[in-house]
Amino acid sequence: MEYNISNKARKITIGLSIFGLILLVVGFFQQKDYVFADYIDEHTVSVRYNGIANEQEQEALKIRMSEMMADNGYLIDIHNEGAHHSEETALEEDAHSNEHSAHHGPTFVWNIHIKSASNSNSHKYSHNSENAANILVSAIDSGDLSFFDTKHKRFWSNLLINGFFFLGISLGALFFLALHYATESGWGVVLLRVFEGVMTVMPIGIIALLIVFLAGTFGMHGIYPWMDADIVANDDIIWGKTAYLNKPFFWLRVAAYFGVFYLFMLWFKKKSRQEDTEGGTDTHFKMYRRGALFLVFFAVFSSTMSWDFIMSIDTHWYSTLFGWYIFSGIWLSGMVMIMMITLYLRSRGHLPHVNNSHIHDVGKWMFALSFLWSYLWFSQYMLIWYANIPEEVTYFVSRIEDYRFIFYGTFFMNFFFPMVFLMARDTKRATKYLLVIGSIIFVGHWLDVFVMVMPGTLFDQWDFGFLEIGMFLMFLGLTVYGILKAIGKAPLLQKNHPYLDESKHHEF
Repeated sequence: MEYNISNKARKITIGLSIFGLILLVVGFFQQKDYVFADYIDEHTVSVRYNGIANEQEQEALKIRMSEMMADNGYLIDIHNEGAHHSEETALEEDAHSNEHSAHHGPTFVWNIHIKSASNSNSHKYSHNSENAANILVSAIDSGDLSFFDTKHKRFWSNLLINGFFFLGISLGALFFLALHYATESGWGVVLLRVFEGVMTVMPIGIIALLIVFLAGTFGMHGIYPWMDADIVANDDIIWGKTAYLNKPFFWLRVAAYFGVFYLFMLWFKKKSRQEDTEGGTDTHFKMYRRGALFLVFFAVFSSTMSWDFIMSIDTHWYSTLFGWYIFSGIWLSGMVMIMMITLYLRSRGHLPHVNNSHIHDVGKWMFALSFLWSYLWFSQYMLIWYANIPEEVTYFVSRIEDYRFIFYGTFFMNFFFPMVFLMARDTKRATKYLLVIGSIIFVGHWLDVFVMVMPGTLFDQWDFGFLEIGMFLMFLGLTVYGILKAIGKAPLLQKNHPYLDESKHHEF
């Protein structure tokens, strides 16, 4: 029983990747490096900036400010106050600057005086209730008046989000395959090649994450503040964590994670093909023992990997539930992808031995894991909220203040919809329900990774546009294409598995 990716599927997946790449490129040139404005009075605004901008770029920004205010009927005088600032201002900059470099002082501080002009009819930014200073502050806060982000913080953040999310999908499938062998489950044998196809796209996420880590190691972005020696030297909390958070040890752990995951993936795939040509139970029992061994590695690595790749972005913060929380999201995302690929293959006449009971079982996993993730989300949030310890609640304060809709929306998407629509037996077997709810869960968990990363890298100066959509679509197209391509390299039915007959006749 063979499967070959169809021309239509090839065109759709590759076309989706190309379309996503185009959006990504357009969005890449829309990245902004924000300046910060403080309202002084109706006619005075203080503007400061802590990044890198030469004199020509600063003059260009002054001209744009003058033109924008002239369009609204005002003239401005800009006085350069230098780089001196109070301790309070430094703390505020440290809370907003992605570089975590407020101790170096701002690049410039401008004191801007605003006065009326009598020759303006345009009011693009103003409202009747707004005064002149509010108009300028609103334009600066919105990013209409900003520099181009030469550090590409938004690009690197999105690459981390998508690399981690799509790596998690393949790891979820690999984990479930190992769990299947370690527990000697029989029901899912007819789906094992789908598990293998999903886990095979692991290199896509690995490559993306390696690019992010290499760029961070060489100072091309400031996602991980503990990688900056100047920050570590001036931050007692981060300095206290250097025994664990240092570049050599970090890269040693990265090599261990990716090496172990990739080698186990190759071994499982090799033995699966070997079982097609050999009878008996020798290969099965080797898979059984190796599956149990992988679960031991994954129990440790899934937690420490989440600390290293995601939690260390907010270096001052920690949560003892974070590893479990990440693990549940990884597993659920992998199960959703398995379901989607299974439904697609079944609709095309493949997987004839996959019946409604198999679909029901995968649907039950989606339902149960949605509740596990929701329980861990609430537990982490509730315990930190109730204790109200400042160094713990700061993580949620930034997300509630600046990402409120997405932060609570992810919980709603990943709890409400599965609870309402997947609780009934019939909906776990209905293709249309599973496709719709699966898509909602899938997007919801991508947004969950988004809200774990962005508040620690872009703070309140985030955006959601072509760059985010384009990179997600590009990774999605490449991943689905890679899965379908991998599935076509072996028979869809694993031959000689000792529980094959049990799986074929799985009914309840």
